Amino acid sequence: MMIKRILLFIAVIIMVSCSDEDRNRIPNITPSKIELSTAHPEGFFQFMEGDYAMYEFRIDYGKNDTEVSKRITKEILSKEQTVVELSDGNKATIYCKNGILQKIEFDFMTISKVQTGKYKVQLNKNSIQQVPVAISFGFSVPDGISTIGITFK
Repeated sequence: MMIKRILLFIAVIIMVSCSDEDRNRIPNITPSKIELSTAHPEGFFQFMEGDYAMYEFRIDYGKNDTEVSKRITKEILSKEQTVVELSDGNKATIYCKNGILQKIEFDFMTISKVQTGKYKVQLNKNSIQQVPVAISFGFSVPDGISTIGITFK
């Protein structure tokens, strides 16, 4: 009977340590999804630990699976302000300081870094550009990419 208890105890320890390993592999962003609307025009998200560089963003317009993406390159990070033309003809203004992304302004929204590992997303009121269905931001982390998804209502 004592051997069964010891084996059960060891099995529980192994299960708990394995589940922690999977969760800790890629740093979490909380919340992982945010919904912006005129009633709720802003939101915040942050990494559970640390701070990571933004790798890219993807805009989904929902029409015929139209998606626009842009990688945040070293060239973009090396300048204080860069205006990039997206493949759909719209523009994004990217602001950096000392090689670290600080803010991206789209016509329909703004994402800005408010402190280490914490970001604010805000819907712009007077948008002339079509507001997409969703936008996602991917961040380079040690074992892959962590993503935050923002939907618009």
